[in-house]
Amino acid sequence: MTAHGRIVQISVSPGGVPKLSVPSARVTGLGLEGDLHRDMEHLGGPERALCIFAMEQIRVLQAEGHSVSPGAIGENVTVEGIDWERVTPGARLELGAGVLVEVTRYTSPCFNINK
Repeated sequence: MTAHGRIVQISVSPGGVPKLSVPSARVTGLGLEGDLHRDMEHLGGPERALCIFAMEQIRVLQAEGHSVSPGAIGENVTVEGIDWERVTPGARLELGAGVLVEVTRYTSPCFNINK
């Protein structure tokens, strides 16, 4: 898949949300270094190492009155300018030099961000 976009923010957390902006992070097979999860049954692991979300969708939520910003909904990488119709399980995204990730599945919102 060839799609060009940009990374708006990289976010990590010691556990929970919001995740906080960092200038860079090393990607491992289990996610971003420095990003921890309180619930290892439902979060993290090699099939759920990163969560990617669109800045365009954050703007839609903000316009609806939601107090949301990059990292607030638990995503590790906030991007913009990507054709989300093409981001399906099996799609691969290059997130900078030498970082290739594969979409394994869609996720559902965490109960921690219900409000």
